[in-house]
Amino acid sequence: MSSIKGSELKLHKVFSSDFQFEIPDYQRPYSWQVEHAEELLDDLWTFREQEDKSEEYFLGSIVLIKGDASSQADVVDGQQRLTTLTILLAAIRDRLSGHPKWGGAFDKYIMEPGDVTLDLSPKPRLFLRKKDREFFEIYIQRPGGILEMDGLDVSRYKDSKLNLISNARALRDRLAEIDQELVGQFGQFIVQKCLLVLVTTENFKSAYRIFSVMNDRGMDLAPSDILKANIISSIGEHERERYTELWEDIEERLGRENFNDLFAHIRMIVRKEKSRRSVLDEFTDYVVTPTANSRKLMDELLLPYADTLDAVLSNNFKSEANAAQINRLLQWLHYLNNKDWVPVAMKFIRKFDRDTETLQAHLQKLERLGASMFIRGIYATPRIERFGQVLRELEQGKNLLDEGSALDLSKDEQRDTLYWLNANVYRYSNRLRSYILMRMDSFLSDQSMNYKDLTKTIEHVLPQTPASDSDWRKNWSDDDRERWVDRIGNLLLLSRKKNSEASNFDFEKKKERYFKTKSGVSNFATSTDVLNYDSWTPKEVQERQKKMITLFGDKWSLASGVTWDELEKL
Repeated sequence: MSSIKGSELKLHKVFSSDFQFEIPDYQRPYSWQVEHAEELLDDLWTFREQEDKSEEYFLGSIVLIKGDASSQADVVDGQQRLTTLTILLAAIRDRLSGHPKWGGAFDKYIMEPGDVTLDLSPKPRLFLRKKDREFFEIYIQRPGGILEMDGLDVSRYKDSKLNLISNARALRDRLAEIDQELVGQFGQFIVQKCLLVLVTTENFKSAYRIFSVMNDRGMDLAPSDILKANIISSIGEHERERYTELWEDIEERLGRENFNDLFAHIRMIVRKEKSRRSVLDEFTDYVVTPTANSRKLMDELLLPYADTLDAVLSNNFKSEANAAQINRLLQWLHYLNNKDWVPVAMKFIRKFDRDTETLQAHLQKLERLGASMFIRGIYATPRIERFGQVLRELEQGKNLLDEGSALDLSKDEQRDTLYWLNANVYRYSNRLRSYILMRMDSFLSDQSMNYKDLTKTIEHVLPQTPASDSDWRKNWSDDDRERWVDRIGNLLLLSRKKNSEASNFDFEKKKERYFKTKSGVSNFATSTDVLNYDSWTPKEVQERQKKMITLFGDKWSLASGVTWDELEKL
């Protein structure tokens, strides 16, 4: 049984030749942001100013894998604090450069200066993960490196390196406003009066037990961080490095937020029901499980589904046939108000990626189902239950393209979808009404268009509050205006910002000066459609309303047996 030792050390002993800290490659990237780094600086500064000079400041605990005979210490928990403290000490060192008393005084806490008599080579006190190690040494640990960061193009960096740049600059700029002598005294307080409790053990399993029950200062561990330690540590040592690199490649490619979502999506694919506990707990119990093979888990679940999620998020499914249509459907799914559809889309892609015609048919029905639930205001629990039923039926071998499947819409659901489309759409949430207008525009044009990159606003043809002396008041009664003004028959998309003055133009003037572009051709089919009308009275709006509702009904196969008169009476 591995022994566990704890010792309370001041920072001048922590950052000494007794320890060579190394962040293992299975650890998460450095994730503290400016607010966390500045909070640490403010806490230390305030404590030093307000407390008795003899008081010591407790920085928390860190967990290490370390043997008694070596200074090598793998950091299992505490990376964020050790890294940020190193950045702070480096910023203090650079601020005091050239000072007759303090100049060079803090170098030894950042870099081991070396001692030939003790066989100590010059080297950093802290080694980050391999992906960040060289960058950290050049721009943080080497004197003057923080200043050189000003020449970096920050748009080229993300995640850990961007956090290193942002935090180093922020701490440097804060210290630049303080007198050098005070900065020196502050640095002296940090190394003399600040304490860490170092918990050490000789093997990973023992360290992991400690790590699992301790809190990381200032920022909670994400599920992926703990899962990584659990899964990667179970892989044989000779393959661990390769799987660590694969894990980090996925995390970097997806980005940290989407990478953590990956575990929730896989949990849903496996469980097919709403989570009742944390993602970490359920993924551990139902996906990892005590008997699971970690290498198989990586090869058959995490790695392939990471590729699939990447394709879903970027609308970048690749195939010789139907790829453009499939990616357009994925794009439309992203306009919905939730991510609950994502596990279903991932499962479809995994199952039908070599039969893209069938994949397209399933995604068409998925978008129809997701859009219907969005329009009908179905909330999270029944929505997730419905997608879970889709996954269960797929696993059972049912044909989801058949009428009556969980992927299909019942007659009542179809009718209710038409009802809400026929109502006062403009009074819905901005996201929902924008989705409906964009989808209507796409059905009218029947062309591929990336609405995300276009300037667009929803405009009323008949104004909501027409001027008292306008033709709108002559041609429209108050009752007719109240009935039709906010329905899709009276709405269109414009490729310009809303103009309150232009919105009250009479119809002919509005068409010529507001609905047309300089070239005379609008980006949006809904605008072009209105330009074909010679007048705009209740008769035209009712005619257009029926046309648009019929269009939705045809494109989404919605309740073909429902007549217009029945719909108006609902």
